[in-house]
Amino acid sequence: MLVLELLGTLCLRDDTGPVPLAAQQKRRLGLLAILGLGARQGLSRDRIEAYLYPESADERARHALDQAVYAIRHALGSEFILSTGRELRLNPELVQVDLWDFEDAIRARDWTTAAGIYKGTLLDGFHFADSRELESWIDTERARLLGEYQTAIERLANLSVEAGDYSQSVSWWRRLANSDPLSAGATKKLMLALAAAGDRAGAVKHARLYQELVRQELEIEPDSEIEGLASTFSQPANTESVGTGARRGPPTIVPSPGSDTSVPMPGEAGPRETDSRYLSSRNLPRIKRFRVAAVLSFSILMVLLIGAVTVENRQRRDQRPSLGENAARRGSKTALSAARDSYVHGLNAWSDGSKEGFDSAVVYFRRATELDPEYAEAYAGLADAYAMLGYFGYRPDDAVFPKAKEAALRSLQLDSTLPSAHPALAYERTWERDFVGADSEFRKAVALDPTYATAKAIASDPTYAKAHQWYAILLMILGQKSQGVVTSPRAATQNAFSLSVPVIEIKITKWITTYPALTGFTSYGPGTITGRVLNRIDDGVFTHLSARYEITDPGGTHSFKAVVQGQNDETGRRYELNGIVTWGWMIGARVHVTFQRITPCQFGKLNVCFRGIIQLQRG
Repeated sequence: MLVLELLGTLCLRDDTGPVPLAAQQKRRLGLLAILGLGARQGLSRDRIEAYLYPESADERARHALDQAVYAIRHALGSEFILSTGRELRLNPELVQVDLWDFEDAIRARDWTTAAGIYKGTLLDGFHFADSRELESWIDTERARLLGEYQTAIERLANLSVEAGDYSQSVSWWRRLANSDPLSAGATKKLMLALAAAGDRAGAVKHARLYQELVRQELEIEPDSEIEGLASTFSQPANTESVGTGARRGPPTIVPSPGSDTSVPMPGEAGPRETDSRYLSSRNLPRIKRFRVAAVLSFSILMVLLIGAVTVENRQRRDQRPSLGENAARRGSKTALSAARDSYVHGLNAWSDGSKEGFDSAVVYFRRATELDPEYAEAYAGLADAYAMLGYFGYRPDDAVFPKAKEAALRSLQLDSTLPSAHPALAYERTWERDFVGADSEFRKAVALDPTYATAKAIASDPTYAKAHQWYAILLMILGQKSQGVVTSPRAATQNAFSLSVPVIEIKITKWITTYPALTGFTSYGPGTITGRVLNRIDDGVFTHLSARYEITDPGGTHSFKAVVQGQNDETGRRYELNGIVTWGWMIGARVHVTFQRITPCQFGKLNVCFRGIIQLQRG
């Protein structure tokens, strides 16, 4: 049986003999990879043609696909690719696909097998020519599979700790850190595991390597908690008994506010569920601080909603050669192909909305500017990525906002007619408390390109559904009035969109995998929802949530990402959230999510699940 490897380097091999060269031609191997990604049910011919031949006419694309299928069948057997109507799929009796085995292991919760199958990121290093939609789909799948792999690794690491095998735990945490070298969370977990295993020097060494990598790749100062841990482990352990071989347990670390190790999970008992002393007068200042934080969380979500549309518009504009080039370059050359590819990867990473996504976006955008130092759009994207790292609190604001400003100004220096650099500069002006300057930058974007949807929505119509409320918040800071502006975060969470029927409904059952990651089922089938809690704040009365959902349709035609924000009701068990589709099917559509806790639950470590409905309505 042939083996198709998609995790890591794309490879088609046969342990019993050589694979015919005709089946290893790049376009044909790419077709096999696409069919492998389509799982056992396969994909429609129309979708495959759009992926592989985006620039070809329908008839020409059909002919090219038919030729590729014929060549593969001629080389590997007439039954290797099966056809049912307009659907194509790989024959599971003739080919073993590592991706299928990996997902089977994840569904079976066989973490050891899953970790063994995962040899690297999906289709690592393989590039499909000029198919942005295909690359976007692959990027989404790549992120989803990496998340599942990381979940498996975390489960194995925790099981090793429970068994008292600290050495094996270190091995698993090291694999987690290697899978995302820029992740402060993974780095902290590895450092704690090394210290628990008695290798404090190793924990400090890894901290220094991480800090150098962040400085080199992101050009910012690393997470301060890493330095705190490194300083702690650099000191002699005061609990160590001289002359004994007793192994120390994990050191106790008090996380700072905002640390991913300190945020409670949905479903945990919050302050409301303890006693009334939480609401005593001495706690009122704390409640007020939480409410202020809730307002800031709402503002952050609005920035992300705007950014979703920004990404969509930039992807469209980047197809026009004249945009992203300064006057001297027009008519002489377009952005280098490799730089453009890195730029598109940056946009896709940016749309993820997570710390890891923004970090990756910085790396991709910086790489694009290094490959083509005159790529103005890449500098604008870099400015956005730095700004979002600051607004979300993922990185120190005084480290990233000056870099956002520098990148935005460089973009405008290269192309003064480029509208997309101005909103990024406006975000930075707001951080400087230069609200008048921020207002001016938004309006400059509109003046340069009235069709620039995000800027137009922000500056001309603050109630515009896709762009939502960021500019409205700025107007409130400036003391101006705007019809329809939401002035209360609670009003925004309770009635953000005024949904009306008919709407599309998708039933969900979800659970926390490892905070803040979640997974679950939808009416599409098993294992089709993943996501992440972006923010969770308890104000003593309500629990405010911001989250990202990723819904994967096995057929591939209705996959999407959405960002939502909302709160629980008076019972504390039912949640209502509103948001927007930020990528994929029905991008820009309004999203309304309702769910409530259910117990007992056969999934998830906490034995708590959440069941509800996602409703979609095009704006």
